[in-house]
Amino acid sequence: MQSPAKQWLRRSLRGLFASICLASVLFISTGYIVARQADRAELRPVDALLVLGAAQWDGEPSPVLEARLTEAIRLYRLGYARRIIVSGGTGLNDTRSEASVAYDFLIEQAIDPTLIISVAQGSDTRTTLLAVRDEMQRQQIDSLLIVTDPPHLLRALKMAHDYGITSFGAPVKANTPTTNWASIKATSRETLAYLAYVLLDQ
Repeated sequence: MQSPAKQWLRRSLRGLFASICLASVLFISTGYIVARQADRAELRPVDALLVLGAAQWDGEPSPVLEARLTEAIRLYRLGYARRIIVSGGTGLNDTRSEASVAYDFLIEQAIDPTLIISVAQGSDTRTTLLAVRDEMQRQQIDSLLIVTDPPHLLRALKMAHDYGITSFGAPVKANTPTTNWASIKATSRETLAYLAYVLLDQ
């Protein structure tokens, strides 16, 4: 007969193994959903296109931000929306917001400035979407196409839904990871971020 200490150890190891298996299943299944949403363009006519912010470099959009803006311009010219919302606040040690740099880029591409809405608040997806929601209410905008990188799309859409924003996905194919390893890293990072939001509200 095993001692109480050995019985406790066996039960603890079984519990640990079961927890690891459960966590692995949850991570893999969520990663699959992240990857599936990344490939799904839900294009349809909406009130506005929302370009989620990304880094700007000394007043110029980073390649990631430029690709998002270029895709938004393409969708705008195809007639999916009459207005474009650019978003993103000012990063640490930056002198300009992501939204203001995006605004200037759109004007340089001959987009009518009266059709651009700048929301220069937000340091992450959550705070940006909350600021966008407030601006949508002021501007009487009811629906969005969210323009962002493919792995980021599921989390952005989930947050938008939770905040009462009618939105659909417009993945930026130019920002799709170009190698298997890069794809795995991006999907894993977004899977963890999505689970942190859903399970921990972070």
